[in-house]
Amino acid sequence: MELTERQERVLRAIEAARTATRRTSEFIHANPEVAMTEEKSSAALADLMEEFGFDVERQAGGISTAFVAKRGSGRPVIGFLAEYDALPGVAHGCGHNLIAGSNAVAGIGLAAALEDLPGTVIVYGCPAEEAIGGKVYMAQAGVFDGLDIALTTHPGAGGHTFNPVSEGTGLSLAWQEIEIIYHGQTAHAAADPENGINSLNALLFVFHGVDSLRQHVKSSVRMHGIITHGGVAPNVTPDYARARFFVRAESLKETAELAEKVRKIAEGAASMSGARLEFILPHPPYADQVPNYTLQRGIKEYLDMLGMQLPDATPEPGRGSTDVGNVSYLAPTACAGFPITEGLVPWHSTIVHEAAGQDSSYEAMFTAGKAIALVGLDCLEKPELIEAARQEWRSRLAAREG
Repeated sequence: MELTERQERVLRAIEAARTATRRTSEFIHANPEVAMTEEKSSAALADLMEEFGFDVERQAGGISTAFVAKRGSGRPVIGFLAEYDALPGVAHGCGHNLIAGSNAVAGIGLAAALEDLPGTVIVYGCPAEEAIGGKVYMAQAGVFDGLDIALTTHPGAGGHTFNPVSEGTGLSLAWQEIEIIYHGQTAHAAADPENGINSLNALLFVFHGVDSLRQHVKSSVRMHGIITHGGVAPNVTPDYARARFFVRAESLKETAELAEKVRKIAEGAASMSGARLEFILPHPPYADQVPNYTLQRGIKEYLDMLGMQLPDATPEPGRGSTDVGNVSYLAPTACAGFPITEGLVPWHSTIVHEAAGQDSSYEAMFTAGKAIALVGLDCLEKPELIEAARQEWRSRLAAREG
């Protein structure tokens, strides 16, 4: 493919920002911060955007570690979704330092096209993807209002990473977090157990109930939980027990129905044990991602051109969840996947953290950033591409609402 002058300009701008962008991504990798504590990471990425001429609004939407970095004016508005939160215990076991760098440098590159094209380029600093869903709260605060196209990236394992370009691929599950708390009555577990109300027993009933529910849900459903408090001593009947569950299904509607089934299980466990139930949905749900193959095909074309040829995806139900899904309900959204390991590895692990700091991973980061920047350029140059993406998006939204 012969590059146009604007494409070359975008790629030159990315190369000019290579050293500063890699330094920032390395800093984020070396200073892992979990959800809503990403003070250093957010500041470092916002500083990078300011260094390259972007106007930066920090604490965007009233969220302490979110920001919006903007260049240009008017429509269309092309947004890049940068993430930078780490995981408890495994640091950057999802490689978000690379998501930060690739989306930042894509925005820097695309901004070079604004010399002779109308439009706005925005890099959104998005915290807490791994926990409460920073983009969910940013969306509620109106941070994404006016967005025409959303683009992002995500690292993956070699042999598994793909870029979805056909029906049934690139899907993710909607996700709801649930907190279940039981209040009972302490007693001497040996001397007068009849006077106790065991809150831990109630939680165990819930786990058994959820396990039984698995027989009667779709194979795509995922339900998993942990006990975060189960008592203080074996000889003291637990009067307080707490658990966290994540439930996932193919749509927001199905996820809400699934959460309600878990609620009924929890109510039954309260009735059996005598413990008092608190059933809490602590955060709004993550939406399933609305795929946009119009944009995804462009990403794959540019990745191929740049030498990152990935295997074709096999249509299958989604397994993971992301708050990118909530953005995909607001505007056509696409993601460039890029491999950072040679073969399959356990994700959300220290293996991934180590891989995310390798030279080859930073090279892949820049390749992914170039691909989404070039798709962004196509959108700036071709209103008909945006309209085609929006037509697909509207059709898929209508199917979900129907």
